[in-house]
Amino acid sequence: NTHQMSRAVQILITTGLVVVLLDIYNLFHLSKVNWTHKTHCPQNRPVTRAVIHMGPHKTGSTTIQEFAHHHIDLLRKDGYEMPEVDNAEKNARGKTESHPNHVHFATCFVSPKNGGLRTVYPCDPDRLLHGLDLAAKGHNVFLTAEPFNDMDQEGIAMLKSYLSHWSDVTIMIFYRRYYDWLPSVFNEIQKSLTLAKREERGESIVDFLLQNSKSYHDLYVASLFDRLQQKFDKKNIIVLDYHDTRTRGPDETLFCNMPNAAQMCNASRNTDGSTTNPSVNLAYSDLAHGARKAGLISISNDERMKQVVKSIESYYKSSLNGRKLYRICPSSNILENLWNLTLAAESKFNPNNNPRDFDELRLDFDMAARNKLCALDVAKTLNDPTWKGFFGMYNRRNKLYRENKVKKGWP
Repeated sequence: NTHQMSRAVQILITTGLVVVLLDIYNLFHLSKVNWTHKTHCPQNRPVTRAVIHMGPHKTGSTTIQEFAHHHIDLLRKDGYEMPEVDNAEKNARGKTESHPNHVHFATCFVSPKNGGLRTVYPCDPDRLLHGLDLAAKGHNVFLTAEPFNDMDQEGIAMLKSYLSHWSDVTIMIFYRRYYDWLPSVFNEIQKSLTLAKREERGESIVDFLLQNSKSYHDLYVASLFDRLQQKFDKKNIIVLDYHDTRTRGPDETLFCNMPNAAQMCNASRNTDGSTTNPSVNLAYSDLAHGARKAGLISISNDERMKQVVKSIESYYKSSLNGRKLYRICPSSNILENLWNLTLAAESKFNPNNNPRDFDELRLDFDMAARNKLCALDVAKTLNDPTWKGFFGMYNRRNKLYRENKVKKGWP
């Protein structure tokens, strides 16, 4: 319809995709009105495969992406290419070096209304063109980027049309339990905030859980899976278990389930299973922000905040011997809603679980409800004589340092 055509044209224009760089055949199929999937490969051509890893966020994607780029030669031995543009060529045309994953490819299919994402990671039309060139040469491709998760229905339809240049399409996404995924997402948001942004948001994990306890977060795998099913056949979508204990990590889980990827699978089995983008303990930064707000300490910039957080962590670990922190945990109503959403997703993506598995799941949920689903009780912590003493000592030490009476401040 007219709306779909205007959206297609809008995306083509806003991505900077120059029409003259595409032959009429490719342009027609990239912007056509009828999004029905068709195979454009002649019958006498070999089967070509496109594998797209879409995340979602906080399911080991960074680990997978770095592993793929580090083992690009093995990926090619398995018969896969990744749509790239030579950095020397890009720099010669005055373009900056591309992001290490396919985020600049994926954002070409994200709505222009999602201005924040597309501003930070603008679409790179060169990658689209390289992908089409690989398809024309009969090559398989592997794509990996979390922003595929941000596609709306029209974006998914455009991606399906683009992928119709390969005869076989496999979409791979990870399932992570909802109560385990939410705090990881919150952690990622918080640890990347500047001092000013953190003060502006003023949000705790309990607030975040409340907002996302009545229905799934838009970026959760259940939401993504439902959107994908409206455009792709279910047989083209592989849902992987983030919690699979039979593998060392998400890279092995993905590549050992990826079609015809024996070389990458074997290589992933020799890794140590560590993740590339781990969560951090937000309690230390929460306390630092709280102390600043209460006037107990002066923090004027992000670098100073990092120093204070490091000092708090060092003091806690060395002097308090891991003493239990004061916490504020979610209400029983929030926990019940989170548990029900978790169970619904678990039944959908892990239907073969036995009662014992659910008993163990409940035990893990109850432990999370007392720990990682809780926020630091900043007010109570700051009223504790131990922490009052720490901030007093911190200020005195740094005052002496500024007066050149001691050689070293704290830290």
